[in-house]
Parts: sequence; C-alpha cells; structure tokens
Amino acid sequence: MQWNDWSILLSEVLGQFAIGAFIIIGGVMLSGKLCFGQHDRVIKVLPLISWLLIASLLIREATLMMMQSSINVTNSSAVVFVMVFVALTLIYSLCEDRLLGKEGARKAIVVIMLLWSIAYVIDILSFSENKSNISNVMTIIFSVGFGGSLLAHAMLVKAQHKVDPLNLALPVFGAFIGIVVLIVASLDIATLIEQTQHGILLPFVLRVISVGCLFVATGLWLMSLLTKTKPVLAMLACACTLAIIASVTISGSF
Repeated sequence: MQWNDWSILLSEVLGQFAIGAFIIIGGVMLSGKLCFGQHDRVIKVLPLISWLLIASLLIREATLMMMQSSINVTNSSAVVFVMVFVALTLIYSLCEDRLLGKEGARKAIVVIMLLWSIAYVIDILSFSENKSNISNVMTIIFSVGFGGSLLAHAMLVKAQHKVDPLNLALPVFGAFIGIVVLIVASLDIATLIEQTQHGILLPFVLRVISVGCLFVATGLWLMSLLTKTKPVLAMLACACTLAIIASVTISGSF
C-alpha cells in the first residue's frame, strides 16, 4: 500500500466513527431520557463529532490534492455530507444556546441530522458494494457500529450521563459487532499465511495488529461490566484509539 492509501483509510475511518457516534447520541437525545443538565452537557461534547468530520474531510482533500486525482478513490458525496452536517450542527447549537424556536423545532433538526447520517451510511455502503468491495463493507460496519458506539459511549461518559442501561447496551452491542468482524477476518487467514510463504508479509502483519487491537479495545470497553464499576473515560479513550488502529489496519489487510 502507498502512503496515500493510509491517509484515505484514516479519513474514512474517522468519518465513520463520527457518523456512528451521532446516530447513537442523536437517538439518545430524542429518547427524552436525558434530564436538562445532562442534555446541556451532551450538547457541549457534540462538536467533537463535527471536528472529527472536518478532520476527516481535510485529510481526504489534502491527500487527493497531493495525488492530483479524485477519480474512483473515495465517495465524493463526503464533502456535501460534512458541509450539511456541520451547518445543521451549528444551527442546532445556536438554537439551543439562545433557546430559539420551540422544542419541537429543535428536535426536528436532530431528526434531520439523524436521517442525514443514516442516509450517508447507506450511501457509503452502496458505494463499496457497487465496487464489489465486500471487505470494505465489513470495515464500514465495524467503524460505524463498533467504533461509533464506542465513541458515543465515551462522549456520554464525558457528559456524565445517568442513563445506566446504555452502560450495558453499548458495550454488548459493540462486542457483538466485534465478534462478527472477527469471524469474517478469520475466514481468509489461511490465504494470508500462505502469502507469507511467498514473501508477502504485510497483509498478515496488518491482520494480526487489527485483531490484537480489536481484542484489547473490546476488553477495555467491557472492563466496567466485568468489574461492575462505572465506565472510566480514560479507558474508553484508549479503546477508541485502538479501535481506530484496528479499523485502519483491517482495511489495509484485505
């Protein structure tokens, strides 16, 4: 793989983590389970999603500029998605800060953002499927499902949420996604081992790194359940970092 492949993969993973996180957080916000104080704290951490999307877009565009090409490299709709999402986030934050409009109108903005995010996930999945890249489809599912849930959990812990069922549901859901991805990743392990006998080591090494990071990230995430304690933000942050590495390396190993 060339250097530009890694930067493109990183930009895609960051964007997918952010999308998955907002789908979770948006659903929690609309559920009405957050009290006034918790809702305000969630709003304060919400810009992290926009910053991740912007960082993803900047990495992508900088890479394409240096490559002097944008043909069949990534999904071009990413630019439109990020711009619209950030604009909606700014509008929603302004309405919340100034209490502009009725509560129903502010919730409508969240619904639009949620539907926009889901539509984008469907778009990138169909984009990968049209290119017959099933491995990329699995990576997207992992990044959006596992990574998004993990990032959302970390953000909710940062916001000091009190919705205790989420501390169980999110790690269990993430672990399920991780198991599915692990099973898929093990299907072609024999082929990767055979490639090492011909001097092609990188795919096998990347697969080992991705599986190792996935195991450790899942373990850190489930630690609070195993020890029956409250989730620790530092551990979730470490798990997020490892999950990003796992997602990037598993993409590079296919």
